[in-house]
Amino acid sequence: MRNATLNETNSLLCPNLPIRVTSLPYRSTPTTQIVTLVTCIINGISCPVAIMENLLVFMVVLRKRNLWTVFNTSVLCLTFTDLLIAMIIQPAFIAYQTEKYISGGYACVPYFIKTVFEFWCVGLSFVTLALITLERYVAVFKPFLYRDSVTRVRVMLVIFSGWLLWSVFSFTLRFSSFGMKLKVYSILSSILITFTLLETIFVYIRLYKITRIKDRAVTHVSNTSEQGQNRAIDDLETKATKTILIITGAFFLCFMPTLCASIVHQAAAVNDDVILHVIYPLAECALFLTALVNPVIYVWRNASVRSSLKEFTKFTRN
Repeated sequence: MRNATLNETNSLLCPNLPIRVTSLPYRSTPTTQIVTLVTCIINGISCPVAIMENLLVFMVVLRKRNLWTVFNTSVLCLTFTDLLIAMIIQPAFIAYQTEKYISGGYACVPYFIKTVFEFWCVGLSFVTLALITLERYVAVFKPFLYRDSVTRVRVMLVIFSGWLLWSVFSFTLRFSSFGMKLKVYSILSSILITFTLLETIFVYIRLYKITRIKDRAVTHVSNTSEQGQNRAIDDLETKATKTILIITGAFFLCFMPTLCASIVHQAAAVNDDVILHVIYPLAECALFLTALVNPVIYVWRNASVRSSLKEFTKFTRN
């Protein structure tokens, strides 16, 4: 019954779009109107702030050569994916929700952009986080291999390759006959989330163990100047790894409402009207907060970037 209803909307909602509309006509009720208005307000505020934050991260890192490190390069790749969410997905989401609130109709182009590119952008973020976590694992647990083999160019090539593979897969799936089925989306999202989560947990456990061992060794052994220098480098790499783990944790927290909404939808536990026009929009609002939160965590955890930001703000004031 549900599939028949959704298929029926394809001839009613946005028939000229190259994708199948997997939604139901918007019915104006006090609840849906309140949720639609709230989501518009939240994203209307968070969107420009997120754009400003992520652009600032780019500027404060690129303006000083000593910040052009492998880790900062990988973080800038993540910042780019956040910019895509803030500059493409959120404006489309706002336009889509605004049209529903004002006229009760569908803004077809924003719907197309939101539906197609949201899956792509969120996937890019997951792929980037997974690859950065691998890079951090090598930096902490294989330091000699890391210093000899890992460079900014190689990190960018690996991340760009991951982006390319995900883009081909994502758009091929989206425009196939299976592309708009939420069940397929849920399965693929669950696989990607599970892999990234297991990878993060594994790295965190290993990092916790090695940190405890190093702390015990320091209390019993007097360090030479060379050992102290190596210890300082290891501490920086460890702190950078913890930063990525915190960002990954925040990303999972923001994504959990969307995942839970998808599970509830597949279980048919709630009416489609409530899922599509109340629960999903609120879950997407939480998801979009990643673009707002990530740069804050990164700047908070990086003293050099904070220093560059202070210099930049003083320069702009003068």
